[in-house]
Amino acid sequence: MKKTWLKISIISILGLAVLAGCAMGPRAESIPGISADGDSVYVSYRQHVYKLNAKSGTESWRFPVKASTAVMLYAPALVKDGKVYVGDLANTLHNLTADNGTETWSSLGAKGWYQAKVAIDGDLMVAPNTDRNVYGVNLDGSLKWTYKGNFAFLAEPVFVDGKVMISSQDHELLALDRETGEEIWSAPFKGGLVAAPLYDPTSGLLFAGSLGKDFLAIKPETGEVAWSFKDASDVSSIWSTPILIKDQLIFSDEAGSVFSVNPETGALNWRVNAGGDMIAGPLALEDSFVLATEDGVITRYDLDRNPIWTKTVDGQIYGTPVLAGDVFLVGTIKGANILYAFDFKGNQLWSFMPAN
Repeated sequence: MKKTWLKISIISILGLAVLAGCAMGPRAESIPGISADGDSVYVSYRQHVYKLNAKSGTESWRFPVKASTAVMLYAPALVKDGKVYVGDLANTLHNLTADNGTETWSSLGAKGWYQAKVAIDGDLMVAPNTDRNVYGVNLDGSLKWTYKGNFAFLAEPVFVDGKVMISSQDHELLALDRETGEEIWSAPFKGGLVAAPLYDPTSGLLFAGSLGKDFLAIKPETGEVAWSFKDASDVSSIWSTPILIKDQLIFSDEAGSVFSVNPETGALNWRVNAGGDMIAGPLALEDSFVLATEDGVITRYDLDRNPIWTKTVDGQIYGTPVLAGDVFLVGTIKGANILYAFDFKGNQLWSFMPAN
């Protein structure tokens, strides 16, 4: 249990903040928040959000231009319609222009940190916060509604049929009304949920796992359990969002086990061990997937669980790799760089460490 809470601290910053005095503001260390849009990569790390070229790793801009000790950013940015939406540790949401990083507006009012990626559906943005609230925000930055929970919210929301699906550390997956933020249903799990669920429109089911070592398929209309993974005795804590490739639903656990199950029934197809502890989730490619263990080992597997290639980077990996066109990105801490880019053959294309 002590190891589990240490890892929660690493990915959520809780317990890692060091108050340096009122004049200096908060200092904290966590994993880089990574997102991509077309040929552009966005990295939230310490005092800036960086926009990079996905092919070369060249920095296009950074926000803010001048570092401020009062602002720390680790949440992955959301890029939509030429705008960048990202929250910081000073309780503020920022709206930036994707072209040059100029701030259009900022929204105050939260009492905690924004660490999760926000989600947008139409004219509504939903922003989870560590102050135990989920905020529904209009795209001009004004508040539409607030949902009050019992624990910090750390996972990106998912929209399904007029509902906002949100993972809760309070051992449940929640469905909120998109218009009002009112709770529609809650689906209980054995442990806290720290990653977003996966919605599959084909089966009409939500899939999620918890730190309580269970993996469930949930009906989004009612919150009822459609099935639970039968071999749960072999599963460790689940920290990440599953993936769906063709007819295989794939999820991983903290002990490094990777499971492929039938999305309709939960029946096991196969299991493989990645060879190290792993809280980063699998990255889906067209006919394969990529796994990254905590000790910096990255492996691409085919859908029969055979390794295609393996690479090692300098640093520890706690975040799921991110796809950017025909490149994928891996963030690290405690290494020579904070970001590595690879092609699908496993060739390292570039690495990034911010210049001062």
